Amino acid sequence: MAERKKLYKSEWSETEFLEKLTFLIEEQSQDQLKGHVKKFNPRKNEKIFGRIEGGNFWIWKHGLFSGGIFYPIFYGEILERKNTLKIQMNSKPNSLGGLFFIFLSFVLVIGIIVWLLFLQDYDSFRQKILYLFLAILIFLIFQAAPNFTYTISKRNFRKFLEKELKLKRIN
Repeated sequence: MAERKKLYKSEWSETEFLEKLTFLIEEQSQDQLKGHVKKFNPRKNEKIFGRIEGGNFWIWKHGLFSGGIFYPIFYGEILERKNTLKIQMNSKPNSLGGLFFIFLSFVLVIGIIVWLLFLQDYDSFRQKILYLFLAILIFLIFQAAPNFTYTISKRNFRKFLEKELKLKRIN
C-alpha cells in the first residue's frame, strides 16, 4: 500500500527554503541504484546526499547509524509559493537496500528449504510441523529486522528535516 504524501508549510520563502536544503546536502547524487552503490560506505561518518531540480528534491542520509543499508529517501515538491510555502513530501526505501533485502530473502528461503528437506531427519509428523514453524519464525524475524531499521531511520530523519527546514505538518 502506498504511503500518503504529507503536506507541510514553511515559514521561509522558496529561496530561503532551497538555500537551506542546498546547505544540508553535503554531496550531490542521483537517486539511482548506480549512485547508491558508488556512494555507500558504512564505515564513513553520516553523510547527507541529495539533488534539487527546480521545485523537486530528493534527500537521504546514510551511514552506520542511519539505518545501515536500509536508509530512506525523502522526496518532495514545492506546491505553493505565494503566501505560504507549501511542500509535499514522502519517503521510500532506497534501491540498494531493496535489492539487498530481496537477495537476503532469497538466500534465506533457499537455506531453509535445504535445511528442512535435506539436513533434517524427522521421527514424526509433529516434529516436521515443529521444524516448519521454526523455519517460518526465523524467516519472519529476518524479514522484520530490515523493516524495523528502515522505519526507525525514516522517523529520525523526518524529524531532522522538519526541524532543520522549519516544516510544520498540515495534514
